[in-house]
Amino acid sequence: MNKLLYLSGEDVIKLGGLDMKTALAEVEQALKLVYQKDCIVPGKISMGFGNSIADESTKGRINAMPSYLGGEFDIAGIKWIGSNPKNIERGLPRASAVIVLNDPDTKMPVCFMNGADISAVRTGASSGVAAKYLAKENAETILLVGAGYQNQMQLEAIYIARPSLKYFYVVDINPEAGKNFCELMGKKLNIEVKALTDYSQCDRIPDITVNATSAPIPVMDIAAAHPGNMHVCVGGLDHPELYKRADKIVCDSWTQVQHRPVCYMAQDALAGKFDDSKIYAEEIGEIIAGDKKGRENDNEFCYYKPVGMGVLDLAIALRLYRKAKQIGAGINLEF
Repeated sequence: MNKLLYLSGEDVIKLGGLDMKTALAEVEQALKLVYQKDCIVPGKISMGFGNSIADESTKGRINAMPSYLGGEFDIAGIKWIGSNPKNIERGLPRASAVIVLNDPDTKMPVCFMNGADISAVRTGASSGVAAKYLAKENAETILLVGAGYQNQMQLEAIYIARPSLKYFYVVDINPEAGKNFCELMGKKLNIEVKALTDYSQCDRIPDITVNATSAPIPVMDIAAAHPGNMHVCVGGLDHPELYKRADKIVCDSWTQVQHRPVCYMAQDALAGKFDDSKIYAEEIGEIIAGDKKGRENDNEFCYYKPVGMGVLDLAIALRLYRKAKQIGAGINLEF
């Protein structure tokens, strides 16, 4: 009888699922392997509820992200992730996820785990990797739009990558959400975060800006397009002209960004309004591998657009699975 290991959300955390420093290294290696084609990354299957992408902001979606990651990982699997912004009103997390790991040889499932925190951590880690290569080495100021769970991960990952940061701002139209974010992240990272309700209230010029929202309208100000800044469009909409101001545009995977065209850059490209030859690195792995340079001076405006790939989840999930097997964590189910 085959055995399937089950890891709960509590198991995932106890096994180190929130270890951002380790996740940064794993995600960086995974992004490099994507560029080196030592992976299988089918297009994300997105089941959006409603009649348009805009409807997803109120009705939600469920995504299936199958993948295989080679190299030192050699693991296959899938992430099945549901998301509904309205869940917050119900007292539920916006996103929920499960990850299934499969033996790449037998193709049999070997582990079924809660993937919500893994998904959040790997998204933050991707931006942390980008900050390592695209942000100024002496970056001091970061401004994040959106006071949700994802920007908690963004701030932690980017701060690890750029410990020179001294000034921290979060923008949210909900003052209470901003206040809670500042208290939580202030204690977690031993920093002072200032809450704003509008980008224009920031009294410093940011060196790094992050948009991680679910708003169906543009929430990132065009003012982010200034020399020296690195902007990360994790989720939500930037000003439609923002990406056009960049000196360097970098994606985790331009192919996957176009496959899931929820940003203006992808929509413009599909409509023939944007020439993708203007993208400096279609895969950040080019930079990680050393085949292209990252930031080359303090005057460049660098724009990073990640879409997220299942291989990043697998890179973290595999570590937790291996550790669980080693120490006997989780529950073995008959399969």
